[in-house]
Amino acid sequence: MIGTIVARVRRVVHGHSERTLIHAVDEAGLESKIEVPSDAIRDLAPGQELTLTLTWTLQPAAPHTATPDPTQSARMPTALPTAVDEQFMALMARRRGAGQPPAPITGPPSSAAEELARRLGIRPPRTAG
Repeated sequence: MIGTIVARVRRVVHGHSERTLIHAVDEAGLESKIEVPSDAIRDLAPGQELTLTLTWTLQPAAPHTATPDPTQSARMPTALPTAVDEQFMALMARRRGAGQPPAPITGPPSSAAEELARRLGIRPPRTAG
């Protein structure tokens, strides 16, 4: 597919970047907008009548051969939550001393605070009762 667009330039917009927008409209009312390097139209005189001529071609894209993203391929597998809990408990036991094992986890917790205390290997808080 190929084509040519001939359109009257409606406006040229210079921004704060290194690009300039050219906005043109052809006889059928179809709008074309293109960004060009500002340096390419540096010598353009303001107020001048201009015509934009675009010749275009659409082609099937070539197969994309992406290079592997090193951050994606080097990602560590995510540990299961139970494995993370076990590692945390081992760290906490090391802090208290190598000879003292972590507090055993027994029975269902009666509260979130008790569950946390058991997982941290500390004495659970006293509950009112």
